[in-house]
Order: sequence, then structure tokens, then C-alpha cells
Amino acid sequence: MRTESRFRNIGRGLTLLAAVFVVGVVGFMALEHYTFLEALYMTVITISTVGFREIHNPSQPGYIFVIFLILAGLSVMTYTLGAGAQLLIEGQIRRLLGRHRMQREIENLRDHYIICGYGRMGRILCQELRAEGVPFVVVEQGGEAAEDLREQGYLLVEGDATQDETLALAGIARAKGLVAVVSSDVDNLYIVLSAREETRLSNPRLYILARASDSHATKKIARAGASRVISPYQIGGMRIVQALLRPHAYDFVEVVTQSSGLDLMIEEIPVGENSALVSLPLKDSGIRQKYDMIIIGIKKRTADMIFNPGPGHVIEAGDVLIVLGSKTQVAELGKVLA
Repeated sequence: MRTESRFRNIGRGLTLLAAVFVVGVVGFMALEHYTFLEALYMTVITISTVGFREIHNPSQPGYIFVIFLILAGLSVMTYTLGAGAQLLIEGQIRRLLGRHRMQREIENLRDHYIICGYGRMGRILCQELRAEGVPFVVVEQGGEAAEDLREQGYLLVEGDATQDETLALAGIARAKGLVAVVSSDVDNLYIVLSAREETRLSNPRLYILARASDSHATKKIARAGASRVISPYQIGGMRIVQALLRPHAYDFVEVVTQSSGLDLMIEEIPVGENSALVSLPLKDSGIRQKYDMIIIGIKKRTADMIFNPGPGHVIEAGDVLIVLGSKTQVAELGKVLA
């Protein structure tokens, strides 16, 4: 039976119990000529069957009324308490089974992302990753945030993200990346330290992205092992300046970086060792002609970035092409470059 039905049963039981109380009070006042307080007292001790002192011995009709009141009261109370207990037990069992099922799903994940912290930034991250179809797990310490995560249907690990055991439950040994976006710089620092130490042997290529509030914290978190540290205040300030001084360029960047915009995106595509385009110059690769893609930049294996590469630039294995195009075009080119 559904939870709503259980709540209706409890409401129905409470309504019947109130009706029994009203009948008891009115009955005692009419049959035994009790005052309202005396009738209420007798009704309470009769329905609860505590067997406390009576006001006086009831009359013969009073005896019959007490028998009726006891049977009615016990029946209604049993019904109400049973419905409440059933709702409580079912809820606990459902939550326990849900946690086991969620943990099994997490154990089956590979190349997923771990989001530590479900604050303002964490919520946006979850929404965007879900929109992109990217698997992820959220680590959050109980409370309203955890309930919200369950309602949203996100995979959740309840616990302290600075603890190795919590990160292990989130599958850090199999994860592709970890994002530390809790509100405290100190906690983000500890999360990065724990994540890097936990994966030093099992997952050394783990990409760790962390949030920092100022440049001082940025340096410390980077030294702790973060692959990249981002200050939302600095990024926000830079974007405000761009919107102020170069509004049209800002609008263009918004379109190609927001998942809710047009079917246009900036994507990075790695070049595989066996790709047919290896050793070809861009002008002969057919990327522009066949896929209608624009090559914005190329990141070399040496980590050097080449912006707006010329038509004679040769594609090499290990390069990462930064391209601009539609999602379909990106997917098709990704197959060729792989």
C-alpha cells in the first residue's frame, strides 16, 4: 500500500478516536451526571484502560456504556497505532533497502565523478552533469541537503568527505574525477589531501578540481594535490568585466558553454595513436569540409596550447583538439580521432 494511503489510515484513526472521546464525555455527562471535567477524566482512564480511581460506581446503564466505550476505544487505538507503526517500519525498511540499492549502483560505476558538497555550486554541478548524461556521486553529510539529493534521485554517500572511508564508498579508486566544493577552504584542502593520498597507487590519474575563496587558499590546495583550483569570485569578477566591456563576445561564449543554449558546443577531443588523421595537416584532414567544425586550439602532449592553429599544422597522436561545433558533429569527429 502506498505511503499516502497509510497517512490516510492514520488520519481516519485519529478522527475515530476523537469521535470516541466526544461520545465518552457526552455519555458520562448524560448517564452519570458528571461535570465536563469529570466526564473527560472518566473517558481518558476508560479508553486507556489504566484502571485508576472512579468518581463513583456507575449505574447499570453506565456499566453497559463503559463496556461499549472500552471496546470502541481499544479497537480505534489499536487501528491507529497499528497504522502508525506500519508506516514507520515500512519507511525504515524502504530507506534501508534504498541505501543498499544505491550503494550497489555506486559499486558498479566506472569513470564517474565525485561531487563533495551540495551547496550552491554543488547543485549547479549536479544539474549540469545530469544534463550532460555524465555519471556522478554526491558526498554530503546528512540533513536537508541529503533529503533533497534523494528526492532528486542523485546517487548519494552520506558522510564526511575528508574521511578516507567515505571517499572509498563513493568509488574513488574507479572515479575519473573529484570536485571539492564545500564552503570551507580548510575542508576542501583536507578533501584534496585525502583523495590524492587514497588514490596514489590505485588511481594516480584522478583529476581533482577544488574550490578556493582566495589566492592564499588556492596555492595551498594546489600544493595539496589538486589538478586545478578555481576561485568562483575571481571567475565571477572576470565574467562581469567581459559582460560590461564586450557584451557581444560574452553572449557568444554563453551560447556555446551553456547546455541549455543552441545545439552548439566547445568540446575537447583527444587524438588516438591509431587515428587516420595522425600526421596530416589540418588543411588535408577534412575536419572543416566533412564535419563543418572549427578548430579553436590544440593542446600538445607537452601541455603547450596552440591557439587558432594554421592550415599547415600537423595533427599528432596525443594532441587534444579544442573544437567548436554541434553535438552530432563532435560525436562523429570523436570516433575518427579515436
